[in-house]
Amino acid sequence: MKKPGADIKHELERAIFRSLYDSGKQRLLRLSSIGLIATKHGLRGLLYVWPLTLLIFVELPGYWSWLKLILISLAAAGWLRFVYRSVKEDYGRFVLGKLLELSKIFKVL
Repeated sequence: MKKPGADIKHELERAIFRSLYDSGKQRLLRLSSIGLIATKHGLRGLLYVWPLTLLIFVELPGYWSWLKLILISLAAAGWLRFVYRSVKEDYGRFVLGKLLELSKIFKVL
């Protein structure tokens, strides 16, 4: 992964960009963006795996409980994979290498 600001040709512009990009406010805005993106995709991912997550509430006979455990594990693995991939993609598209503003942080939703 390239360092943000590496494509800026002039050294002074790159130094100014890096000082703004590494500031505490920008770090907080990037962290907030990650939280918003993770929440968005986490809730969206639950829509895809909700039939399997409903198995938590189904009572199965004792010898079928292993099947319930396997299906719930598959649901959790699918949800985590969906969320990780989606958050990484949206972070690269909306946040990485950009100077963020508080008023425009909700565009990631």
